[in-house]
Formats: sequence, C-alpha cells, structure tokens
Amino acid sequence: MNKKKIVFLVSGGGGTLKFIFFAIEKLQLPIQIVGIIADRVTNLEKFANKNNIYYNQVAYKRSEPKELQNELNQLKPDVIITNIHKIIDSDTLNMFPSKFINLHYSLLPSFAGFIGMETVEKAKEQNVGFIGGTCHEVNEIVDAGKIIHQGCFAVDWNNDKEIIDTVFKTSCLAILGGICTKIEIKKEGTERVIINDKEIIFSPRLPVSNLDFEENFWVKLKKEHDTI
Repeated sequence: MNKKKIVFLVSGGGGTLKFIFFAIEKLQLPIQIVGIIADRVTNLEKFANKNNIYYNQVAYKRSEPKELQNELNQLKPDVIITNIHKIIDSDTLNMFPSKFINLHYSLLPSFAGFIGMETVEKAKEQNVGFIGGTCHEVNEIVDAGKIIHQGCFAVDWNNDKEIIDTVFKTSCLAILGGICTKIEIKKEGTERVIINDKEIIFSPRLPVSNLDFEENFWVKLKKEHDTI
C-alpha cells in the first residue's frame, strides 16, 4: 500500500509532530511524515535527522509565500499540518485545497484566536464545564475552518489535576483522528478513551483502541520531547 504523505509546518518544539510520528509507528498506519518546514529556528532539525525526515527553515510571510510554496510543491503532501504562528495566505491555501489542517486546544468555535494553552486559561476564567481539542481545516479566517475531529471531557476547575496535560493528550488524539479522516484511513476504533482517569469522548470515532495509548506511550513521548 502506498503511504499517504504529510508535512508539518512548525514554529516551536513539535510536541504534536512527535506524537503523530510515534502514533504512526504504534498503530502501523500507512502514513509517512515526509517533511518538517519551520518558519524560525527550532530544535527539530536534530529530530528530523535522527528519523530521516526532510527539514528546512523558510522565511515565510503572507506577502512572500513563494519559498514555502516551492517546498510544498516538491514534497507533494496529502495533508499539511500547520502549527506555525502565522496565518497562511490565500494563494498557498488555494494551491493545496483542503489539505491544510490545524490543531486548536479548545472546543471550537469557543476561544478561537487564542494561541496554545491560552485557551485553557480563558476556559477557566469562564468556568466552562467541558474542554478539549479540535482538528479543523484551515482557511484565511483564524480558527474558522470546517471542524474535522473533536475530543472533550468534563472538568472541575477546583479539584482536577493535570488539566493541561489532559488537554494536550486529548488534542493529540483529535488531530490523529483528523489526519485519518482526511486521508480516509478506516480502522475499527472507539469513541471513548481514558486519559489521566478522565473519560474522553471523541467525534467521529478514533482509529485506536483503549490499549493503544497507555501510560508507557506518553512516557516515551515525553522522554523524546525532553531530550531533543
């Protein structure tokens, strides 16, 4: 079977990228990460070299998209995960229609426009009862693209521990579900998993079982993230 090709656009430490890399290995999915494109200096070049993944840094601006476009044209990805801290220009989006997806640490459309775990602080300020993560298509409006996959869990702000860790893990699984949905990987899975003793509910179903992501998987991921 020909593997589907995905590319990550990154600005930071690549936690989601590393999760997807190990998830592909764990689940034996027909997916290959063929490129990591950074818009600034990151620590991911070592990770890329270690795992034989193409890596490059480009000077991307919405007004100067050609370098990024050339990289993507060479890599020919089926899915592009954009984690860079910039809005992608319309010409680039139109060159790769419906291929750009993004991860947001909230249940969109709630807390659209906030970056990273700022969403958790806003959710706490408003005392929301459910939080989670969303994988969505990318368009020119920030966090407004079609929702592909979501995971959520009930939260008690006064008593729950490890909320940020649970949001991160829930979001990782949501983007895994989003990638598999986009490239039509169909595998018997589940609507619910347990993370940090929390029942996480996903829609649509995830291509995993409750045994696929036990604690040792996350320990391995954290160790890789801390050492690269």
